[in-house]
Amino acid sequence: MALRQRRSSPRNRVRRVRVTASGMQCELRGGSGARLPLVAGFDIDGCIITTKSGKVFPTSPDDWRILYPEIQPRLASLLKKGYKVVFFTNQMGISRGKLRPEVFKSKVEDILQTLQLPVQVFVATGPGIYRKPVIGMWQHLCEKANAGVTVDQSESFYFTYLSFCLHICVHQFALNLGLQFHTPEEFFLGWKKAPFSLPTFDPVRLDSMARLCDPPTASLTSTSQEIIVAVGFPGSGKSTFFQTHIVPKGYEYVNRDTLGSWQNCVKACERGLKEGRSIAVDNTNPDPESRKRYIDISKSAGVPCRCFNFMASMELAKHNNRFREMAPSNAKHVPVNDMIFHSYKNKFVTPTLSEGFSEILQIHFVPNFADSQLEALYRQFSEG
Repeated sequence: MALRQRRSSPRNRVRRVRVTASGMQCELRGGSGARLPLVAGFDIDGCIITTKSGKVFPTSPDDWRILYPEIQPRLASLLKKGYKVVFFTNQMGISRGKLRPEVFKSKVEDILQTLQLPVQVFVATGPGIYRKPVIGMWQHLCEKANAGVTVDQSESFYFTYLSFCLHICVHQFALNLGLQFHTPEEFFLGWKKAPFSLPTFDPVRLDSMARLCDPPTASLTSTSQEIIVAVGFPGSGKSTFFQTHIVPKGYEYVNRDTLGSWQNCVKACERGLKEGRSIAVDNTNPDPESRKRYIDISKSAGVPCRCFNFMASMELAKHNNRFREMAPSNAKHVPVNDMIFHSYKNKFVTPTLSEGFSEILQIHFVPNFADSQLEALYRQFSEG
């Protein structure tokens, strides 16, 4: 929806403000620098401003100050060198109803008024492709908000802070874009290059040509009646794997999200076996107790029960879940939050043959994409 915004000085007047249902964005423009091929991108919080109170999060809309006195003249020097200065910020509080759009826009206007410089600002107001580190805001800038001028990414920069207390780097937006990266201290204060670690999980490194399972000689399906029990995180690829490789071979698909309870899954297995079908159980089944239900059914029916242990790590599974939420799809998915991931991790016990399985296969996550755009989205770091 379009929102009206009060005007600041003519130089820093807000020319266009939009908040869309897709989660992007308030776009606020300064008075010049709208058609430049060079971009100097900045986070706002922790990079341009900090809290006056000294607290991590602001206590009120006016709890902010410019982080360093060197910021305004250094930004001005970038403008003189032909750079467009652009702020990119995530403000999830807007979509969650904790921060009113007009309050945040007023805050941004006050920041621009203080800097007295032309700045373009993009705000991701919710989850999805516009939320950093996913590059939707940058793509919008390049495709729709730079007056048709192609951005030279080889000479553009991105500036953000590093979170040493969490032992992680938060510059994945720059990594996704292939931009040069600097901390505010390096650029504004002239500090030496700060050390940082690359993320332990990198979606770019996932091999689309990797083997599906170990042992590699194992058969995924059987001509004899059986039960296959999946074990794996939500988002580890169980459903896609079963629907691609198992169900087309005539296996009955049993899933708790569809049937509503494990009791209904047990009944469906018993019914399917009596009718002569093999069964594929697509649940997380993290511990021996959850798996025993299906092993007992197979023993009663006199058929083998195999385990497919999906090897995706929690980081990979969470990435897959975020991708599933961002990618266009007609399929409905049950929302998965961090509590569910950690619950699975805490309950997980590695499946063993001593539980009663006739065979255990390790299933590797091998990404497959319908088109290059989906692959490009998947290969980006996402927040989580």
